[in-house]
Amino acid sequence: MAKILGICGSPRKGATLYALEAALEAAAAFPEIETELWSIRGKKIAPCVHCDRCIREKTMCHIQDDLQEIEAKVLEADALLIATPVYDMSITSQLAALLNRLRPMYLVYPGHLRNKVGGGIAVGGTRHGGQEMTLLALSNFFMMHEMLVTGGYGGCYTGGTIWSKDNRAHGAEEDTVGMDTVIRLGQAVAEATLVTSLGRQHTEQLLSSHGVLKASADPLRDH
Repeated sequence: MAKILGICGSPRKGATLYALEAALEAAAAFPEIETELWSIRGKKIAPCVHCDRCIREKTMCHIQDDLQEIEAKVLEADALLIATPVYDMSITSQLAALLNRLRPMYLVYPGHLRNKVGGGIAVGGTRHGGQEMTLLALSNFFMMHEMLVTGGYGGCYTGGTIWSKDNRAHGAEEDTVGMDTVIRLGQAVAEATLVTSLGRQHTEQLLSSHGVLKASADPLRDH
């Protein structure tokens, strides 16, 4: 089984959670796919203070809070499907704190997220309310960790985009055009996850049998 982890970056229970649940339901209809949803709502995740202890000691963040719970889930997942409302043309501060503090993952677990799948959902109060800019922030996170980004089946472009009209889950449900992109994103993430999870296994065996070493995932090694 391949696992898709859905992360809801909204501090509320509303349109974003509704959209993410729909995407995960669409993904779970694929064979050999299992899904899990984790919400940032009610969690305590402090912001990164740039102490650089993670870099000096090559450890995950030393601040102890709810980050450790999601950290383990991210490591075991074959794909990440992250959903967030639009806050000032970008992701929520709560989600930013989470992603910032996952930064040392590339040092502690080099290459662990390489070639896994990432997909994003953005929910805005207006039709053109910063959804594409928000999805770009999520895509940047995926690419920083060497993941493969899918925007969804044809016409989705950069991910799922919802116009909620600030009417919470009911608003998302009424946006049939937006919900279509969310469903097709979930399906595309599921298909890509099957392809990459099977491909990674074969590739690792092939590289190992030929003695080929992967490039170091630690950009600090030459400094």
